[in-house]
Amino acid sequence: MDVIFTIVSRNYAGQAASLMESLAAAEPNAQRVVVTTDGPIAFKDPGVRTVDAASLVPGFALMCAYYDALELNTAVKPFVFKALLSEPGVTAGVYLDPDIWVYRPLEPVREGLARAPLVLTPHITRPLRGEANPNDHVILTSGSYNLGFMAARAEAEIFDLLDWWAEKLRYDCRVDMASGLFTDQKWMDLAPGLVSDLALLRTPALNLAYWNLEGREVAKGAGGWTVDGQPLVFFHFSGFDPTRPDLLSKHQDRIKVQAGSALAAVLSEYADALLRNGHEQASLVPYAHRAFPSGQLVSKEVRRRMLAAARAGEDFGGGLTPAAEAWASIQPGQVIRSPEGQAPEGPWLSSSMELVDWLTGAPAAPAIEALKVARRDLRDRFANDEMGLKAWLLGPESIEGRFSARLAPPEAFADPALPLRAARQVAGDLSEAKLRFAAYGLAARAGWPATVGTALRAGFDAPVRRLAAGMPFPRIFLAIWESRGDLQRLFPLTSFKSRFRFLRWLIGGGLAEYGIDLAALPSAADGHPIFELARLSVRHEPPAATRAPAAGAVNTLLVVERWTPEAAGGDALVFDAASSRFRTPEGAPAGPPAQAAKVIFRTGPGLFPADAIALLSQGVGWGSASA
Repeated sequence: MDVIFTIVSRNYAGQAASLMESLAAAEPNAQRVVVTTDGPIAFKDPGVRTVDAASLVPGFALMCAYYDALELNTAVKPFVFKALLSEPGVTAGVYLDPDIWVYRPLEPVREGLARAPLVLTPHITRPLRGEANPNDHVILTSGSYNLGFMAARAEAEIFDLLDWWAEKLRYDCRVDMASGLFTDQKWMDLAPGLVSDLALLRTPALNLAYWNLEGREVAKGAGGWTVDGQPLVFFHFSGFDPTRPDLLSKHQDRIKVQAGSALAAVLSEYADALLRNGHEQASLVPYAHRAFPSGQLVSKEVRRRMLAAARAGEDFGGGLTPAAEAWASIQPGQVIRSPEGQAPEGPWLSSSMELVDWLTGAPAAPAIEALKVARRDLRDRFANDEMGLKAWLLGPESIEGRFSARLAPPEAFADPALPLRAARQVAGDLSEAKLRFAAYGLAARAGWPATVGTALRAGFDAPVRRLAAGMPFPRIFLAIWESRGDLQRLFPLTSFKSRFRFLRWLIGGGLAEYGIDLAALPSAADGHPIFELARLSVRHEPPAATRAPAAGAVNTLLVVERWTPEAAGGDALVFDAASSRFRTPEGAPAGPPAQAAKVIFRTGPGLFPADAIALLSQGVGWGSASA
């Protein structure tokens, strides 16, 4: 191999220096590279080349914001691998975790590279009996191969593998066991099927660690350390604390270190190396990406919010910036009404019919501008992301009744990517297939006009002719069925009976799982006699969302910032602008009126245009308005 590298944050500088020291003795002819992820590290050894990860990873600043230290240091690995393997003269490279000590030349790795373009080591080569940690289940959830080591040749298929891996790690290098993810490692379970050949090095002499040490015999002879009689090549000291050399790893309780044993001597030697290489000082260096510029620490919840935003294409501030801190300070769903100057000029105090005609005919989309003027949360969150703002308006704002895409010219929401972005803003981090289902359901719940998401809905509404004989079967039903193996087993769709049973499952809650109301279905399906029969045969159809009783036509509608007994006036129905909800004069919840003879805005010149938008979005009409 031509290059051997590791990736570290500054608090692991002692481990990196120790690894480099061991490599200088064992592999003196290889390039030794340390890639740093949170600032420069100075090494006494002039043979160590340092590289800033930011120079190798596109979008690195964003990853620093939405990943913690462990996730970031593993997420950049495929980018670094590709960059180093692409350098002139490099034919193969090896990654080693910084907490590794190399005792001998990596000849078994060279032999593996001679046989295959990719070389890995398994976590275990025999079962881990009992319930001590780690056990087989822990290994199963964390990945088959330990990615503290990996070797690869500079070949086209490896570059393809690295591109795929980098794409996955861009947003899915999380410690998220519930989703089947453990940093970069779990993805490599798929690697054997993605390359022409794999050299799986099963010898305990490579990557010896707490997960595969049980039952192994460590000893020291004239030639140095051995394991089960084989020359030990490198030991992985994962979770080791040099101030507690009597403990193998903080990650395990399976192996006890016996005083005076060979293992105790191995740990003591490594502890001495770490302390000699400045571990105590380096371990006190704070993680550079731990906080916003103000010093406010970035919580895991905020990192996950930023990750979801980045995946959705939303600009939350370009990394850990003041803009990102302002973005993070606003909780999801939080509305901050703080007008910035005057609203756009226009007939805001006209009748509802005149206002709608003007809104839909004005090319500048004044309805969007009115919300931006009135809402600081929208200005801060989408300062440099107009498409993200439009997706948010199509999704959460439309569902909450504060906006309707029907109040803007059709070209304002013509981008075909907007429906899926809007669905992600509502439904969260879903797969692409589920996101399309969520967008289909959102189109109806949010009242999108026919011009928004036309292709998506048209494709799902078209009947599946081979399945539609005698019953309603639009393509959305087949798409849901095809996305899940359990449904294919339960409902083979080979007979009218199985299709009818599937229809009952959809009505009884299957569609609701994907955020699709029955009312969203095309009339050819919802109005079909077989559909009605299936509906009647479902005992527990999901209940429809309850709404406050409609207020009918009213004489006066009073718009206030927040309802209070003092704010209410006489017998007028009240619109609480802060919550976008209607109340009776006594404060009880009420539904939106179909028509008001007069609307009186008491929310200020920078706010009442946004309140007019909210009223129109909830289907309220009026004859005249004043402020």
